[in-house]
Amino acid sequence: MDSSLVHSSIESGYWGIMVVTYPYISGLVAGSFIVASLSHVFHKKEFNALGPLAVLVSLSFLIAAPLTVLGDARQPSNAYELVTRDHFPYSPLSTFILIWFAYIVLMLVELYVLFRRTNVFLAAKPNKRAKIHKILALGSKDTSEASKRRDHRVLFWLSSIGILLAFLFHGYIGFVFGATKARALWATPLMPILFIVSAIVSGIAAMILIYILVMKFVNFKVDKLLAKNLLSYLMLFLLLDLFLDIVDILTSGIPEYTQGSTYSAFYNLMLHGPFTFSYFGVQLGLGTVVPIVLWLIPKVRNSVIGSLVISLFVLVGVYAMRWNVVLGGQADSKISSNSVITNSIPLFGYDSIQSVLGVFAVALLLFLLFAWLFPWAQESDFEREPTKKQKAFENVITETEATRKSTLVEEGGI
Repeated sequence: MDSSLVHSSIESGYWGIMVVTYPYISGLVAGSFIVASLSHVFHKKEFNALGPLAVLVSLSFLIAAPLTVLGDARQPSNAYELVTRDHFPYSPLSTFILIWFAYIVLMLVELYVLFRRTNVFLAAKPNKRAKIHKILALGSKDTSEASKRRDHRVLFWLSSIGILLAFLFHGYIGFVFGATKARALWATPLMPILFIVSAIVSGIAAMILIYILVMKFVNFKVDKLLAKNLLSYLMLFLLLDLFLDIVDILTSGIPEYTQGSTYSAFYNLMLHGPFTFSYFGVQLGLGTVVPIVLWLIPKVRNSVIGSLVISLFVLVGVYAMRWNVVLGGQADSKISSNSVITNSIPLFGYDSIQSVLGVFAVALLLFLLFAWLFPWAQESDFEREPTKKQKAFENVITETEATRKSTLVEEGGI
């Protein structure tokens, strides 16, 4: 850190770790939804088994996302005024409310359509859970091929609209920062694009991590080909993210290509300041370069453990990016010359690590509830063609039943 810099005693940062976490969770929402749409919109059939799980993950984070903003608010009891008063389009947060409500409605409809046919099948089973599936099916009993094709068409349109909402849901956060001209490190047209691309990166990484952990937890076999293909998409968007980071460095850290205030802030905070390690060491190093290098090693990218490690590093790197943007952007003092605004992150209490862990705990509980309610693991069982062994078994059962009925007829039992 530059020895001429001092800590400002005049200013303090208004946004803390809860606001750092808010765009991070919002990115997981958008990214995981795009993963869920790979099979419905882009017809990537190899991801059919992952789609239902990704929808549940995305919905869980979507419901938990506003908790971070409420946790940061000084008066969260007044949050209802965002809905009851006319703030649109003057307030970016009111825009978030509209997009969030639209996203909730769309995902609930997609959840119903996605699991409708499976719920109808399971509602006919003679077990205790049949009543739950009957309720989730909302009275539907149609399992015909025509209804299956209709559901696929509806899912295509819902997922297409959902991708647009995903870009709006997370892109507007980048717009909020990029439109803040008073902060030199925020005022860049690249900000919305950086947020959207990093959201896709974090969503893919989260789905790789969650998919492998869930499969291991329920004692299901991990589809290595699925994980490998998803990891390839992760690398594609990670390279794009790295390219945008390089462009950001060129337009912020080189005085000939940028304004003096932006270069001064970048130099004093990111190049030779309190955020140097989190920016170069964690965001670019551990979160970007290291995963790319690990992926280039065949034994690593073809292994389940390797996929887990790469995904974990990427998720840490994306969180560091949010940290550097939110806290780093505020650290540039607008009042005291050559001074840095610091944020104190407590372990417990208001705007603390405890609060962040609480939000993630809520998301986890929601995911466990949805995973218990909806038959995500059985979603593809009714869609797959039966194997030769299954067909042979069904033929034996059919022949046995036919023989039994023939015997009953001969004996006069029918």
